[in-house]
Amino acid sequence: MFGFSLSKLLVLALIVGAVIVGFRVFGRLSGQGGDKGGNQGRSGPAAGKAEPNAFDTEYDAETDSYVVRDKNAAPD
Repeated sequence: MFGFSLSKLLVLALIVGAVIVGFRVFGRLSGQGGDKGGNQGRSGPAAGKAEPNAFDTEYDAETDSYVVRDKNAAPD
């Protein structure tokens, strides 16, 4: 009953493949819906991608860490 045979391994591979494909399809569908960013009306490769949330950082030797750069601050 629990022995390995070619047919059991093929069925297992089909099930695992279907699960992987299913996650990719449903992940892609859920990523496209409800796009409230600035991507309306765009075409091309960037049309379905949300813009990343990026911050300018700089190294602060006083605290020995990276901090978010303040755009409105006067340069030193």
